[in-house]
Formats: sequence, structure tokens, C-alpha cells
Amino acid sequence: MADKALGQAHRIQFGEDARPQLLFNSWADNTIVVAQGEKRLADIDTAAARIFRNLGLSWRHFPLTADAKRAQVGAFESELVTIPVKVEDAAALRLFFLSVLWRCAVSSRVEFAEIFLDEAATEKLRRIILGIEQPSDSDFPSVLVLLTSQGEPQVHSPLAQTIDMKALGFDLPNVPIFRFFFDGLIVHMGRQLDDKGLLEAWGPRVVGTRPELILIGRPYDGSSQEINLNHLKRTLLEEHPEQAIRIYRTLWEIDARNGEEL
Repeated sequence: MADKALGQAHRIQFGEDARPQLLFNSWADNTIVVAQGEKRLADIDTAAARIFRNLGLSWRHFPLTADAKRAQVGAFESELVTIPVKVEDAAALRLFFLSVLWRCAVSSRVEFAEIFLDEAATEKLRRIILGIEQPSDSDFPSVLVLLTSQGEPQVHSPLAQTIDMKALGFDLPNVPIFRFFFDGLIVHMGRQLDDKGLLEAWGPRVVGTRPELILIGRPYDGSSQEINLNHLKRTLLEEHPEQAIRIYRTLWEIDARNGEEL
């Protein structure tokens, strides 16, 4: 689920308090649903993938749709832009994000350890995914940030973070969020059911509240995503040099074999 953008490609997995390793498997957790539930999730994923592909919402599907217009945010030298994008089924995209939240919350995989919800929230999400119940606009409101220039292929564990509003120049309370990364598209999601305050604060940017998406765009260069990846690379080489050599040697051998097969 979390790394479909890379398919079954090999990757270096590394994080805090974790020994770096070379993996070839997916992050998808196939233990959380039975066959019927797996089909339902697959249908949700397929609908969302179609939206990503049609609108160019991820690096592998760039460029962004030609219908998207851009307007600069703030000062003239600001790198931030707003990008309104018409979408045929914003509700399907929102359902995908809610399903990802549920999958992470109920999974026992260490990659999703920061995503915790209480029993009432996980049960409501389950009912929403099955179509038994409809989500309120104020249930886990989500807004989108698109990295408008392409970075290295990468996946990133979902995180529990807090947006420091004062650091952004707003005299507002800090906002606790869950952060998800989908191949260049970042989702900031509120952590609560029925969060009317956050829904009001984020306004028309909240996914699913109108027939268009209002993205915040910024280049990958200089983004927190790039800074974090570079930090992990340096840490890998400085703190685990022998393991890094073994990993990179294996990658070079794989690339060499693949080159011979072409």
C-alpha cells in the first residue's frame, strides 16, 4: 500500500534506531483483512490510482494536468504556489486517504507505528471503507502539498507531527497532524473525528469538500522531504559505513546484472 509507486523495486530501508537493510518486499500488510476486504481496498486503490494518473498528482505521473493553474502565495520571492485542480471524484480520493489511515492504524508493521487511533475512530473508518457509513467533512480533514519538481524515488513512513503555526507566521494554535507521502504528494491529515475547528481553519483546501483540489505546491529542492532524505544518507554512511558498503555493492551488482539482461 505505502510503496506502490515503486512496485517491487529494491530499496534501502533505514530510520531512527533501526539498522539499515536492503529490502525487496512491499510495505503492504496483507494480514489486516480477509479476501472480501482485500477486494474492497483494491477497488478503492484503483479509483485513487486513476485520479493520480489522470491529474498527474505524483512524480511517476508528471506532468501535472494542463488544466491546473498556479498562483503565488505570499511574497514575490516565495516558492509556494496554490494549484486548483478540477477533479471528477474528490470523494473517491478522500476515501482512499481515509482507508490508508485505517490500514496504518490497525497494522502491526513497525513502519506505521506512529499512526495510532482509538477504537471508536478505527471502527468508524472501517464502516466508512465498507460503505456502511458516510464520513463527515470534519472527520480527519486532509489537505495536500505537491512537490512540483521530481526528487529521487523514495518512500516514507507515515508520521505523527505538529505544524508550528507561529513558525509559519500565523498567530494560531499548533496543529497535530498525520503526514503521509505518496511519491511527491504529501497529505496532511487531522488526527480526530469531527474536527470542526480544523475543517474551518483549512477551509476550501480540505479534500472532498468541493469538486476541485486546492494544492499547495513547492519545489522538491530545499523541501523537508529532501532535507530528511539527505540526512538519512549521511547518517547511513557515517554511522553504518560497513553496512552501507555491503548495501551499495549489492545494488551495483543488481544493476550490472540487469544491464547484461537488456
